[in-house]
Amino acid sequence: MVDVFISYSRENKERVAQIAHAVKAAGYDLWWDAELPPHRSYGDVITEKISSAKAAIVVWSHASAQSEWVRAEADVARNQKKLVQTAIDDVMPPLPFNQIQFAELADWNGEPDHRGWRKVLMSLEDLCGRPPLTGGEGAVAPPPTTTPAPSPAPAPTTAPTPAPPPPEPAPAKSSPLPWIIGAVAIIGAALAWWLLQPTQMRTVEGSGPAVGAGSTPTTGEIATPAAPGEAFTLAAVINDPEGFTNIRAEPSSRSAILGKVLDGEKFLTYQQSGPWWRVRKADGTTGFMFRKLIRVLDGASPDPAPMAGPPVVAPTGVGGSGVVIPDSSERLLTTDDIAYFGANELRIARNEIFARNGFRFKDPSLRAHFSRFTWYQPTTDNVQLSAIEKANVALLKSAEAAAQ
Repeated sequence: MVDVFISYSRENKERVAQIAHAVKAAGYDLWWDAELPPHRSYGDVITEKISSAKAAIVVWSHASAQSEWVRAEADVARNQKKLVQTAIDDVMPPLPFNQIQFAELADWNGEPDHRGWRKVLMSLEDLCGRPPLTGGEGAVAPPPTTTPAPSPAPAPTTAPTPAPPPPEPAPAKSSPLPWIIGAVAIIGAALAWWLLQPTQMRTVEGSGPAVGAGSTPTTGEIATPAAPGEAFTLAAVINDPEGFTNIRAEPSSRSAILGKVLDGEKFLTYQQSGPWWRVRKADGTTGFMFRKLIRVLDGASPDPAPMAGPPVVAPTGVGGSGVVIPDSSERLLTTDDIAYFGANELRIARNEIFARNGFRFKDPSLRAHFSRFTWYQPTTDNVQLSAIEKANVALLKSAEAAAQ
């Protein structure tokens, strides 16, 4: 069994070789079809290697996005819950893989702190059940154009014995104090080594799984389930200067790490009391996060009541259509897309998502504004937004509050 399988287009072989080299340098066993035995069928070997690997990296490019082989391999990896997506061109993964997060490596040249490469390493750590052997989180070996550093020696299997202290002048009388100090030092070193060792994941019948520190559920294992009655209704992002925040199995900084949330990555939570909140990632990972590191974005509802005072003059939108952002139901918006909008434009942009779905507004100013345009057909008091629409509503709501 290997740790990592790589799927790619032959046109990108030289670029993929750099990724393969960095994966090996991170201490993971790797297979890619550059090692295809000449006497074996291509399809048989590929199916066998994907099934036996713990993680499958798919390298999307303009060429691989058109390849039926790469799409088929990506589909197998997705079904086996071991897919790690990367992109080396300015290209989105094809349908349906564009619904899954991917790491952008177009400008990566082997830098250990590159955001996209850190995503890849964290995914490999989760799926393979162990961190990379290259040191700090996100570190990788240099690209193939340089001589890689030798692999570090394997970790000791027993507690290291500390070096004896330098000799001191013998006391006038025999004393047990030096022996006591030495014993305490040895016990302390052994305890520190034991605490740093990852424990194996284990599932207890009738409860959520107990997960070892520094590990996350891998293929075939189960993330902590949501508690009965939980409704994750608030969209949120992290507010952490470190660039990522851990999800813990219990409400404690000493609890096992179930997963990580990167800066800008959206997740779900709900209103709770106490310093720790329950959260859930898009992949289903559910656990606890420190409340001070959570920034709630959710505002997934239209204005519930009429505005006080005279109605605000609403923007006419693109081409007089009344639509401020025409494709806000089709793509995820960014802060750059709305950076120059005022509070009123942001309010209209947020509510036009509901208007597009036929929502009947209670606010008379909103009702009057959208009724001026033929595309608005009010038909319902309860609309079902898509995931993209919900995320955009939350972003616009947050920007609107900041602009007021």
